[in-house]
Amino acid sequence: MAIHNQTGGFCSQNENLIISNKAFHLVDKSRYNIYLHCVMKHCLITLIFCTILLNISYAQSPSAAIDSLIKFKVITNKDRPVLEGVLREKSHSSNQDARSVSDRLAILIGLESVMEQKTFHIKSRKTGGIWISYSGSYPIKMKRDSANKSLGALLTKINNAGLLSNKVYKYAQKDIDSSRYIIDMQLIAALAEMTARLESLTPARLLPLAEQLHKSGIVNDTSFSRLQNDIRNEKIESISQLNDYWQLSRTIDIEKYPADPHLWLEQIYRDIASIIPGLSFTNFSYTETQDTSLSIGKIQATKFKIRFNCNGKVYKHTFASIFYSSERDKLHLSGLTAGGFFRALNKVLADQQSPLRLHSVIFNPPYVAENSTRYLTTIALTAEQAEMFMHEPYFRYVLVSMDSYTYTLTSAKIDSAIAGWKTIGLFAHLSKAEIDTAADNAMADDWISMNRLLTNFPKVIYPTDSAMMSPTYPYVSLLKHLAGITHGAFSPTNITQKKVKGGVKLQYSFKGKTHSHIFNITEGWLGTPFVIFLKNLGLGNNLPGKFYQLDFDDVIYLTQQQYNAAVKHKLLDFTPEASPKDQ
Repeated sequence: MAIHNQTGGFCSQNENLIISNKAFHLVDKSRYNIYLHCVMKHCLITLIFCTILLNISYAQSPSAAIDSLIKFKVITNKDRPVLEGVLREKSHSSNQDARSVSDRLAILIGLESVMEQKTFHIKSRKTGGIWISYSGSYPIKMKRDSANKSLGALLTKINNAGLLSNKVYKYAQKDIDSSRYIIDMQLIAALAEMTARLESLTPARLLPLAEQLHKSGIVNDTSFSRLQNDIRNEKIESISQLNDYWQLSRTIDIEKYPADPHLWLEQIYRDIASIIPGLSFTNFSYTETQDTSLSIGKIQATKFKIRFNCNGKVYKHTFASIFYSSERDKLHLSGLTAGGFFRALNKVLADQQSPLRLHSVIFNPPYVAENSTRYLTTIALTAEQAEMFMHEPYFRYVLVSMDSYTYTLTSAKIDSAIAGWKTIGLFAHLSKAEIDTAADNAMADDWISMNRLLTNFPKVIYPTDSAMMSPTYPYVSLLKHLAGITHGAFSPTNITQKKVKGGVKLQYSFKGKTHSHIFNITEGWLGTPFVIFLKNLGLGNNLPGKFYQLDFDDVIYLTQQQYNAAVKHKLLDFTPEASPKDQ
């Protein structure tokens, strides 16, 4: 059986945390393994710490509460400065949200820091945030009962210090009785998480949010009335419960699906398609291959390419998923899979010229810490509704995926564009089999932009950010790849790069001449005048064509005839620097 719990704060980008042998053996005596992972994001406790506006008072003063913790031997007098330090940080913070955190939550966070130091001999509040995952098999019943009794006694002491609400105490005691916790540190982290979460979901905070959800049409009249009542009666204990009131949404419990993709894949698509009428499909099929780019050790990633018929058209989509466990033959997927499911159906909505698009939803805080990848929530929104979630107060509670609402990127438009690209000779270097495979992959790709679909056709465009994969000599790699998309028109030799005052100097030879360009790295690794470099690359070398910059910093090489045809038939979206007036 495995238990996972996360807590932490901030982490420096270059930090690696290692558990000391002493700390590891301390935990190992209970036959558990504890893994610490450095993360570069706000973790649950810290994020909530910075977003809560309500300051809840309790019977004892902060000083008296700390006195009680010392009296009950939860901490020692030497630990007092840590808790008082957190209280000072709260009161002196320039952030209004941080100042409004309740004293009881601040003390619990300080207590968590103390226990973290004693258990793992680290101070994440100073060195950076951590992600602690508790896992292992339970010991024999006698030891488990003894651990639960000790945890129950600790819970009582913290409660008697006036640091817990009745609801937090009740839930924590229930979790102890269910043997959910392993060590003291895990219990205290859970108490801080629950306190922070419940303090962030007060009627004063949620009622205005509910009103906007109703006003925008995400919640209908009946659900709005029910939501208001549930908020006032404090029945909302997780922001994920909002999904119960939204009109066009669905939450999928991944663990209810069998692990075999032959059984779960089509069913998940059907469940998501049921959100909006008109998305039912037939003739579902798929292929799967291992995705080595995402696989890490024993964690295997699989790339799925699905196909189905809807409204008389064939739709395809490719996405990757990570299987991180096969416990009890249950399905366990990473959060990366969410986009793969709904984006295939967004292609149908684009063809239907629907004002709606499907979005994946991430709640903050999530359902429960250890189940953050168990549930997939999808919601259908208009562009205006999706925009609303990008701003406060929704942004601090709910994150929705970014998706295109363009009505021009449809199946028919993509088919026409591919035919147009072939006509103007962009695929002259490819065989028919290569073109057919690339076209099929383009139709299965995410329809982010017309230009980006060209990445499916080998050596037609070059994504300049790919050069960064060669960190030692990115500019040499950049020039070689740009030469590659000219298919022999440009073949530089003696390519070198070196640091000079003001940036990096790229030098090469072509047709007996030496050329150079200095990239001013203070303006980014390419520098602001990158378009000048591209222009000079064609003109300065007397090439039969020119290099043009597309969106996403992609580059394409075109002859003047190809460029004119692309502009006339709107086959490509050029950046302003590559507009007709500049040619």
